[in-house]
Amino acid sequence: MGEQNSDITVIKEASTIGGLLKVVIPVALGMFLVGFDANLFFFGGTFIVSAIHLSPNSIYIGIAGSGFAAGIAIFSVIGGYIFDKITTRNGILISLAIISLFSTLTGFVTNKYELVAYRFLVGFGTGMIQPEIIAFLGDIRPRARQTVIASEGIAFGLGLFVSPYIYSRFSTASAFDIPFIIAGVAGVALIATVVALVPSKYKLYKKPKGNILEILNSSLILISISFLFFGIAFFAFESYFTPYLINFGFTKTEATFIYSFFGLAYLILVLPGGIFGDRVMRKLVLIISGALLVVSSLILFLKTPIVLTAAIGTILFGAGYGIYSNTAAFAQETVEDQWRGSAVGFMFLIFNVGTIIGSSLMGAMIKMVGYYLAGIYVLIIPLVLCLVFIVATPKPSHNLSEISSTTEEA
Repeated sequence: MGEQNSDITVIKEASTIGGLLKVVIPVALGMFLVGFDANLFFFGGTFIVSAIHLSPNSIYIGIAGSGFAAGIAIFSVIGGYIFDKITTRNGILISLAIISLFSTLTGFVTNKYELVAYRFLVGFGTGMIQPEIIAFLGDIRPRARQTVIASEGIAFGLGLFVSPYIYSRFSTASAFDIPFIIAGVAGVALIATVVALVPSKYKLYKKPKGNILEILNSSLILISISFLFFGIAFFAFESYFTPYLINFGFTKTEATFIYSFFGLAYLILVLPGGIFGDRVMRKLVLIISGALLVVSSLILFLKTPIVLTAAIGTILFGAGYGIYSNTAAFAQETVEDQWRGSAVGFMFLIFNVGTIIGSSLMGAMIKMVGYYLAGIYVLIIPLVLCLVFIVATPKPSHNLSEISSTTEEA
């Protein structure tokens, strides 16, 4: 469609409600695949390493998680830069293809080396697609930036929510291929949908000139440091929450039920958090989210968990994460229009440095000092620092800027 008429762009297509839904839904659903694949691995990691004859508390869960994060970190800036420089749809399609392929192959791993390699390569695609999708959505309606971005959060949260149930339903003690085949099939369907519905051009605007380092400013740097500390805690939580529950006597069914609350709370809060951030004050929303994350970590790691406290802590963590997604719009509002993709890519680069640290550090600390102290060192302290840097971040200077419209292809 987009290639048949060079006047049709995503921005022009999205000028009506019907057109907006037509382009936003298939692109946002790319984050469903990201969340679905990620939680298949993070929830199922304990059972996957057992199936390939490693210890259920193996540090290879953390190493594979860090490999996944490393792939994201390396390619997050590339994804944002692609958004600023070339046709965005092609970048999204390439990313979806990479995620689909290596997510499917994760279901067929037979040893620790394949596990780490495939998760790194899924991270490759994830690192590209996250800033591409967020930058794509964030520019469609500048005055409702996070509200539109929240569509990818809803899709991501849905993927987080359903994946533990899919893994539990379609895996056995020795086989886990079907859940990851489902992820691959979903990815292929998304590729076809994006090709059919989304114009190839994003918008017409002046291409960025100068050095990419020009995007750096105090607001972007400080919110990115906050994101760094959140990344440490987030991947520590994601990588080892299932073994944490199993360690304290929870059954697989109970763990599935509790873990799903993380995605459900995220799913419920991401849109209201986005609307509140757009209409009131984004920094205030981020402070609230940071406080929720700190409280959740205290509930989960300062006392022996029971079903009720584990569920409450998980819900609060998911809620805080959903509201914290305002960081994407915040980052875009720190720079001029031409550098929005690169700003998001830079923020995700810093975030994923934290995720690389978080998974492996949590695994090592559990081995050294047990779950309680590991939770204090790798979740509670980083989340407190995350909140401190949110408070210290100046308000961005490009809030509610309008989309420029000149003559170059995005």
